[in-house]
Amino acid sequence: MGADRPQAGKPDTQIPTPIPLLLIAAAVLLSAIALFFPKMDFNGEDKVPELSPQDEAKLQKRLKEIDEAEQYALIANDDGWYSCLHSSRTTYYLLAGEVWKYGVTSKGEFGRYAGKFLRNNKVSYVTEFRGNIAECLKMEQIKLFNYPFLPENLARPPEERLPRPPFNPIMR
Repeated sequence: MGADRPQAGKPDTQIPTPIPLLLIAAAVLLSAIALFFPKMDFNGEDKVPELSPQDEAKLQKRLKEIDEAEQYALIANDDGWYSCLHSSRTTYYLLAGEVWKYGVTSKGEFGRYAGKFLRNNKVSYVTEFRGNIAECLKMEQIKLFNYPFLPENLARPPEERLPRPPFNPIMR
C-alpha cells in the first residue's frame, strides 16, 4: 500500500552550519588580535619598557665612542730596527720621526695601547685627526694609500721602499 510507493518528502530548507569552520575562524581572529595589538594591562601597571641604568650607560659610552674617535700614527723615537709585519720582513730600519703604524681608535692613546707597549717598541703615539669613527677611518685610508709617496719613504733606495708602514700588515 502506501509503503510501496515513494513519497515526496518535505525539502530541507536549512543549510547545516559548519561549526568547526566557525570555531577555526574565531580562533584565528583572536590570535591576530593577541599578536597585533598591545597587551592590555588589567592591573593598572602599564609600564613602558626601558633600559637598565647599566645598559643605558653602556649605550651612551658606545655612542660617544662612535662620535669621538681619532686617527693616529705611531712614530719611531730613535733610529733603529723596528718590528715589521710585511710578509717578506721581520724587522725594518727606521729613522727617528718616521711612521711605524697608522691606526684609528675611539678609546684614546692609553685605551688603545699600554704605555709598556709604546716603550718596548720605542714609538710615540701622535694624534693626527679627530672626528667621528667614519671620518677617522677615511683619514687612515688616505694616509695608508699615500704612504708610498711620503718623503721619508721616497728617500730610501727603491728596493727598500715600503708599500705601507712597517707595522701595518695589510691594506683593508
